[in-house]
Amino acid sequence: MSKLYKTARGKGIDIDRIKLSNENTVAVGNMGVNARGDIIGAGKKITMGRNQIMDKVYAVQDAPSYSPNDPKNHMERQSVLEANNAKQLNDLVHNLTVPVSQTQEQPVTQPSARGNLANSVAKPATVNQEPIPSVKQQIKSNGPSRI
Repeated sequence: MSKLYKTARGKGIDIDRIKLSNENTVAVGNMGVNARGDIIGAGKKITMGRNQIMDKVYAVQDAPSYSPNDPKNHMERQSVLEANNAKQLNDLVHNLTVPVSQTQEQPVTQPSARGNLANSVAKPATVNQEPIPSVKQQIKSNGPSRI
């Protein structure tokens, strides 16, 4: 059911009918679509319909084949870790030097957000208290005394 709108001059306009009559018109802009949302190719031919586009957008991707809870993967990781530890212990026993870059990882620091409340509260505040100026000094500081 379409709704009929009245103009200032009293004419009736059916917006839904206008939309349906112009849905194959090429839309203005650089997206290359028509008013309906279909992708337009060379020669104003529809290359992909809007339903195909939406199916592609909402398609559910398959779950990855790797599972961190899989016992086989856990056993493989454990064996690799044990081999690395055994090698490091062997190097230590035979007084072989282990490069520092392999044993210690540099901590990753993330830049703090600029202007957040926690940083402003954490900053130390210094208060410089000065004596109240006398009336003469206040008058003198307001501006020139002669023109």
